[in-house]
Amino acid sequence: MAYCPKCRDEFQDWVKTCPDCGSCLVSDLPAHERVERDKGHEPLVHIATAPDEVTAALWKQVLEDDGIRCLVRRDDLAVAMYALPWNMQCEIHVLASESEKAKEILDSLRDDSQPYENHENP
Repeated sequence: MAYCPKCRDEFQDWVKTCPDCGSCLVSDLPAHERVERDKGHEPLVHIATAPDEVTAALWKQVLEDDGIRCLVRRDDLAVAMYALPWNMQCEIHVLASESEKAKEILDSLRDDSQPYENHENP
């Protein structure tokens, strides 16, 4: 198997560069990196609710530019057929280990004229 040294993703041997970041793939990752990757799945944490899809996309891009992968989820997909996308609230989820950093980043973007809901871990 081939591995991306930056993203730590695994690919088939015929793939030579990472399709996500463009790094040249290597045949083996250092042992401690692979063990951490194989430990299991880290839970996702809901850190914020964006007022609309446009804001959610902006927040997602800002987080990913800072190296934090995130998931954007609409409140109710059944309603999505009948509502305009810019009126739909979207939840922002990140890995639990990155939640504090992600919250700090989103707090720095906060504008008092923009609705923002911050979710703390229970």
